[in-house]
Amino acid sequence: MVSQRCYRLKRHYKFEEDDRKYVADLETGDIVEVNAVEWEILLRYESQTLYQIVEELKQKYKVSSIFDGIDRLEHLGRQGSLLSPIIGGVGETAADWKGAGRHPKLLVPFNFTQEKLVLDYVANLKRYQLLTHLTKYVELETLTFSKDGPEESMDLGEIGVRHIEVLDDNTFSPAWYAGDGYTGILLLSQFLLDDLFFYQVPDVPIVHCIDGFQGLQGRMLETLLTLNAFQDTKDTLVVKSSWMKAWLGELGIPGEKVSTVPDGIEVAEPLGDKVLAKRHTAAIFDNPMFVKQPVIGLISGFEPNRGAAWISEFARSNPHLAVFVYDAMLARHARQLPENVVIFGVDNEESRTILPLFFQTLDLVCFPAVPGTPLSVVFEAMAYGAACVVMTKYGMPAEVAGAGVAVESEWDNLGNFRAPMRHLSETINGLLAPCSARAAFEDAAKDITQRFTWEKTAQGIARLFESGPRGRKSLSRTTKPLFPSIFCRRYDPGTGTIDTCAYQHGPGRYEHFETALAEVLSEYHTPAEIDSVFKHFQRAGSAPMCDMISAGNGFPSCGA
Repeated sequence: MVSQRCYRLKRHYKFEEDDRKYVADLETGDIVEVNAVEWEILLRYESQTLYQIVEELKQKYKVSSIFDGIDRLEHLGRQGSLLSPIIGGVGETAADWKGAGRHPKLLVPFNFTQEKLVLDYVANLKRYQLLTHLTKYVELETLTFSKDGPEESMDLGEIGVRHIEVLDDNTFSPAWYAGDGYTGILLLSQFLLDDLFFYQVPDVPIVHCIDGFQGLQGRMLETLLTLNAFQDTKDTLVVKSSWMKAWLGELGIPGEKVSTVPDGIEVAEPLGDKVLAKRHTAAIFDNPMFVKQPVIGLISGFEPNRGAAWISEFARSNPHLAVFVYDAMLARHARQLPENVVIFGVDNEESRTILPLFFQTLDLVCFPAVPGTPLSVVFEAMAYGAACVVMTKYGMPAEVAGAGVAVESEWDNLGNFRAPMRHLSETINGLLAPCSARAAFEDAAKDITQRFTWEKTAQGIARLFESGPRGRKSLSRTTKPLFPSIFCRRYDPGTGTIDTCAYQHGPGRYEHFETALAEVLSEYHTPAEIDSVFKHFQRAGSAPMCDMISAGNGFPSCGA
């Protein structure tokens, strides 16, 4: 799509006199003197996008002069001369590209690959699976820049590569090029501040996919609050599970800005029956418990230090169970495990290939509904017919409704987790006994393979771009600061609390509401006037201006 234009060029007449350039507005009778740059902008205004105008004229004029010219002409438009405002804009809508039989064209910056070593193997793999399936429903394109060195041979399959030659005097950020011909922007990075520049691109909707990251939940929360502050009405955060959306709502992020689109799954054909799978697993781990004891699959989303302690407590409370733990982080460093625990993680293609065999041995799947738990791995573990027990503070997740039971639990932003161990153990033991409820749960679990496919995931992401642009911004070369001074919510990882009235004035620089308000007021008011303002709002009986959202560090008393 072309960037929405806020103005249309009115009927006019251009003429020169005494080496000066003038434009007459034929609708109002105004005559305006313009400079050479503004003259050239007007020549192109109806036939080119603002991006195309800048790209063409920068060969002849300074970039700053071009933007100054655009700003002056639009200022005249606001006063009623030469340009008139467009109600609703003229950008391409979903109906336009559907009617033309085209797919929407999305920019997907590939700088998310810089996070490859931070995320686990499965998270990285699923990013590429998403992009591969998306190419059936959208046209994907990424950018490369000559300033980054010799252009590499990028084999990205159906994903297009647009190479940008960067001249010495080029001052444009990658986000500038996102305004040229894209229906939307798909962001996959989790922690990169550079991607925040894309939120300043006018009229191009952004869909930002967030993975529930197991290792740095505090950092993830800080990132999500920052993204929420930058979001416009056209932008969407995509999370992979319903409990992630519930958690964000708990933190004050509006639900209309968040969509839940679970990752798809690809399930291998079962290797014979469950008995045979148990025998193979026992041989691989050289541990007969897999054929002698009921096997519980624990899909962990815990932060490593908290998770190790909780898993040990669970295993010792249930010595009659064989506990197969999927935990990508603990698998690398696990030591001194209880005798009935095996921890496994996927870190290469070989381990990914063998994982379905282990999942076929499971009699039940147990998992905590916390941000770090990979829902797609839960799906894969259940897909062979294993019912689930969900430890959750938000009720039974919609994604697995009908396929198991929920056990009410508590967790906080510091990674602390508490489930009533006695009740959890009784629930698991009750489901292990043959009963009609378990049979119904197992049938529902098998249906997961049909409900959550990569095709449906890709379609869900593509649909988020179909509504087209929903707001208008002014064209900018990203000259406004990346971190504007704003009032926002701030997460404090030390206390696990969120200050609802923080004032951000630069990356990592915050002040409390009252301090910042006094600073802003001091530009136009005396100290006495400022003092009277605070006394007015802090008088007896007034509601507090700020709140602290507690992380809930104090857990309820639960039976052991």
